[in-house]
Amino acid sequence: MSARLLALSFLLLTSACVSQGPESLLGTEERALQERRIELTRTGDCVFQSGIDGFDTLDDRHVVLYSGGRRRAYLAELTGVCFDLGGQVSLTAVDGDGNGQICGYGRDSLAFQRMGRVENCRILGLEQLSDERRLELGLAIPARPEPGKEPKAGDTATPQ
Repeated sequence: MSARLLALSFLLLTSACVSQGPESLLGTEERALQERRIELTRTGDCVFQSGIDGFDTLDDRHVVLYSGGRRRAYLAELTGVCFDLGGQVSLTAVDGDGNGQICGYGRDSLAFQRMGRVENCRILGLEQLSDERRLELGLAIPARPEPGKEPKAGDTATPQ
């Protein structure tokens, strides 16, 4: 009797956790649009490791690496899902093949420290972003200096 009662209560608890109605589909359309929007158009671009000076995290699989004071942006697609990537304040670009460049092929990766251990996420693809592509991804485009004027540090144009 108690085994039956225990099994029944377990079934009731587990069935309450599973949803098959429209509530279980919430956000799936938005996620699909986001994944399509972030899809790389090419994957073999490279950036010098020493030139990387910033990053923005789009999600746990996509990071935008900046070089040249945010003038050049590169979209990196990472293997699997790098948990808590969005919560990181610093990333390290790891040059896995020792050629001085971070590329969308080879053994290059991005690493960060999480809960006392190093997470290493291999780069599957790297795409240098055009201004149009940056706007499509919701990123600021760099301000163009007027002829004869040097840009001030931190100048960027915001998307309209």
